[in-house]
Amino acid sequence: LMQRLLKLSGGNLQASRAVQVRGLAAQTAQASMSPPSISQRKAAVLGGFCADSATYPLHWIYDVSKVKELLSGKEDCPEFYPTPSCPFYNSGPVGVQSCYGDELIPLLKAMAENGGEFDAAKYTEALHEFYTKASPNSYRNKSIRSFLAAYDEGKRGVACGDTTDSQANCFTKVPIIVAKYAGRPECMAKVEEAIRVQQNNDQAVQHGMAAARIMEKVMLGDSIDAALAWAKDTPGALEPEMQQLVAKAVEAAKNPPKELTFEPPAYMKPMMDKMVAEKDSMSPYTWAVWCHGPACGNPAALTNVLMTAAAFGAKASSSGYAEAVRSNLLAAGDNASRTIFIGALLAAANGTEAAIPEEWKKATKHFEQFEKWCDQIYA
Repeated sequence: LMQRLLKLSGGNLQASRAVQVRGLAAQTAQASMSPPSISQRKAAVLGGFCADSATYPLHWIYDVSKVKELLSGKEDCPEFYPTPSCPFYNSGPVGVQSCYGDELIPLLKAMAENGGEFDAAKYTEALHEFYTKASPNSYRNKSIRSFLAAYDEGKRGVACGDTTDSQANCFTKVPIIVAKYAGRPECMAKVEEAIRVQQNNDQAVQHGMAAARIMEKVMLGDSIDAALAWAKDTPGALEPEMQQLVAKAVEAAKNPPKELTFEPPAYMKPMMDKMVAEKDSMSPYTWAVWCHGPACGNPAALTNVLMTAAAFGAKASSSGYAEAVRSNLLAAGDNASRTIFIGALLAAANGTEAAIPEEWKKATKHFEQFEKWCDQIYA
C-alpha cells in the first residue's frame, strides 16, 4: 500500500514515515477480541451522523454566551435548534448535516456502491461528484477546496489531498472506515489512505490514526476508559506525541484546566479575551474546551474530543451519548468538527443504535438513506 501511496502522491511521502506507519499498523488490536456486531458498526456511523445533524444549527458560534442567549433557557435540550444560526454558512433546514457531515456522505455512498469496500479511486470520484454535482452549494472546508483544485489539475487519489491542512476532517471520517475494518490487518492502511485523499500530510494522518486506534479498540470490545488507558500507557500503541495528547485529554476530564494552554493568534485574541472575561459563567467542561482551543485545528480538536470521551464514556451504556453531544454543542466554537467522532465513539461503546435517542433519528433528515447505506456496507 505504501508504494502505491508514494506513486499516487508523486513520491512526497517520506520513506521514514512509511516505515513508521507500517510498524504502527502492525500493532493492531488483538485478534482474540470479538469482532464488532452489525448493530455496533451501524451505531458508530449513525451515531456520528445524528450528533452532527443535532449540532449543525449552532455550529461555528465562537461565543458561549451567544449560544446560551439563542437557546433562551433550553440548554438541557440544545440539539436540533429550530433556526440554523451558523454565521458562516447555511446548509439548509434543521436536520441536515454540517459541512463536516456533508464530507462523509460521499464516503459512505462510495463504499455502499462498491460492495461495502473502501477504494481510494472510487472515493475520489464520489467526493468530486458530491461537491460539483450532487451538492454544489455545500460549504467547502479548506481541504475540500484543495482537493477540488487538485482534481481539476488532473490529479487523483491521495495526490488530491491537501499537503498542509491537518484539521479535524482527518478524524471525522475514521468511524466509517473503522466500523468496516476493525480487527482486520488492513484497517489502519485503509484509514490512512482515506485521510490522504483529502489531507495528504503526516500531521493529518498522525491525528486521524490515533483516533482510529482508539475507535478500533472500542469496536472490538474495550470500554472507552480501557481504550484510552491502552492508548496512553501501552508502549508503541500510538506515536509518543499522540500518547501525550491522550494523557492530556484524560487528565483534563478529571481535572479541567483553568488557564489557556495555547497562545491565541491575533485573529482569535478579541474572541478569546471575551471568553476569558466570561469564564466564571461557564461549566468546567466548557471552559476546558476553550483552554485547549475551540477551533478545528489539531492538536486542540482531538484533545477536546478525547477529553469528552473520557468525561462521558463511563455512561456510554445509558445516557452518555446524548450528554456528551449536548455538552460539546454548548461549548460552542467548532463543535460540529468534534461531535461526529464523539457521537460515533459513545454509540460504538454502547454497542447498539439504542444509544441514539429515537427523536434524534427522526430529526436527522437523511437518516433512512444513511441506514440503507450502512446495511449495504456492514451487513
